[in-house]
Amino acid sequence: MATIDSVFDTLVAGQAAGAAVRVERLSSGQCLFERAAGLLRQGGRAMQSDDRYHLASIGKTFTAALVLQLAEEGRFGAAGIDTPLAATGVLPMAVMDRLLLVQGRSLGHAITLRHLLQHTGGLRDAMVDDRDQCGGPAPASLIGALMAGRVDPAHRWVPWDARLPGVPQAGVLNWYLHEVADAGLAAPGAAFHYSDTGYVLLGLVTEATTGLPLHQALQQRLLAPLGLLDTYLAYSGDPAGLAADRLPESEPWMGDRPCLSAGVSLSFDWGGGGIVSTAAEQAALLRALLQGRLFRQADTLQAMTIATQPDGLLPPRTGVGLGLFHTRLQGIDFIGHSGAWRCKLFAAPALDLLVAGTLNRADAPDDWHARLVAALA
Repeated sequence: MATIDSVFDTLVAGQAAGAAVRVERLSSGQCLFERAAGLLRQGGRAMQSDDRYHLASIGKTFTAALVLQLAEEGRFGAAGIDTPLAATGVLPMAVMDRLLLVQGRSLGHAITLRHLLQHTGGLRDAMVDDRDQCGGPAPASLIGALMAGRVDPAHRWVPWDARLPGVPQAGVLNWYLHEVADAGLAAPGAAFHYSDTGYVLLGLVTEATTGLPLHQALQQRLLAPLGLLDTYLAYSGDPAGLAADRLPESEPWMGDRPCLSAGVSLSFDWGGGGIVSTAAEQAALLRALLQGRLFRQADTLQAMTIATQPDGLLPPRTGVGLGLFHTRLQGIDFIGHSGAWRCKLFAAPALDLLVAGTLNRADAPDDWHARLVAALA
């Protein structure tokens, strides 16, 4: 039987991208396996286990936790996360009218916060949309346009610029409204469709509700209480001393392109995945979450973790929670989230194991975390 070390060595063999992974006890945080490989940057030093990296969509778990904390505090009223997005006032009514158009019908006013948390709002994904159908990012998506040269890779994105609603590159939601909003998928609640758009909206809801920029809300409510000193929201909550090329963050690779060294701005991720962290610190976040330490009431954690199976949810996902997914790989049931650079943050509760880390390559094996856990188990 393969050992966990041999599985890790196979996964990173011949790659220049920096990988850092950690497997620990879910209950105690005891480290059972920790390795790094590859380079922090092309031509630079070796990657280390405590190096920082971009989590990509794992940031959705952070955003969802913030929204659920606010709901628990009654900040959305008696309806909680079943409050309509329109009732939060984050977008003008004229924009809500255009947010979700399905066969000419305006359905945006029916979208609730729960729908956004669960990817059942009917919204297309502003970032890549229809990856499976297109064999890659859709041409109208932000990443598709970037890859086609229609967008400046160094463009600094904001989530939404209300002053320029008709200018696509003014903000991520501006892009969505201009490029894809008139091709909505389904009525809210009808089906699952993964959508970064929904988490940009949830970030705006968090800011409007707390009166704080998203990076400050994250710091005050999640990062500081857990002592996560190397975790922050990139491009808005950056620590002092970060270089122009974002060193000492490690390099995520898109094919043969080293993103940060090539000057690609990852600022579009924001509430949908803009967190930078380390393997140990992102593991600490999930452990605290699943142990109920982020919420005041057990019902809140249950609402976040309970698995539903909406139409359109495909294997290996076995259920979707709120900012979390249930999956089954290598015969093991996991709960957690993935990120585009093959970042993983998953717990296997039945085995009392938690795995966190990155391979920093969008083309790396997507099930690497399950292979490591299976070898250890």
